[in-house]
Amino acid sequence: MLEVIFVRHGESEANRQNMIISYQGDPALTPEGLEQARRAAAAWGPAAAIYASPLKRTQQTAQAFCQPGQAVRVDPRLHEIALGRWDGLTIEDIEADDYDRYHQWKVNPELGAPDGGEPLSHVAERIHAFLDDVRKEHPDGRVVATTHSDCLKALLLSVLHAPWESAQWFHLTNTAGLAVQWKNGAWQLMAYPLMPV
Repeated sequence: MLEVIFVRHGESEANRQNMIISYQGDPALTPEGLEQARRAAAAWGPAAAIYASPLKRTQQTAQAFCQPGQAVRVDPRLHEIALGRWDGLTIEDIEADDYDRYHQWKVNPELGAPDGGEPLSHVAERIHAFLDDVRKEHPDGRVVATTHSDCLKALLLSVLHAPWESAQWFHLTNTAGLAVQWKNGAWQLMAYPLMPV
């Protein structure tokens, strides 16, 4: 039976600066973020395959899960949600310039996406396309996919068939994760939140 563990990346420099960032920069993990990734990998053990988004913070997190000779597979479908004109700004700057729109987006990420931004439903579509391919290549065993908070929220809500505005109630700390399993013809949530000890 196939289990896929989705893991949010460790703490990045952008997290430390309270910045949201997708395409406008590629910050690395902090020393604390590297340690968070190490603890997560130690807690959850080896996997048959390790995938990551194209961004440095997820690839560094994924490296912690690799066994000798194992390589990280980069998949663009695991990329951070597109943030449009807010990309690369601090939360404080966004609130100062676009308070109402930002808080509408936080309450309902389908309605309030910034200009050039991506609705959460689009993120869910690409995550499920990724899962379809993973299921074909790895029918059994464990796979780890390191990605971003909004990607985990999109997957969680789509598996639960929950309304998109429910995203406002889910908070995923760095290296939090969730596990899904292909069972009875559908993806089922096996663990949320999954936290390293």
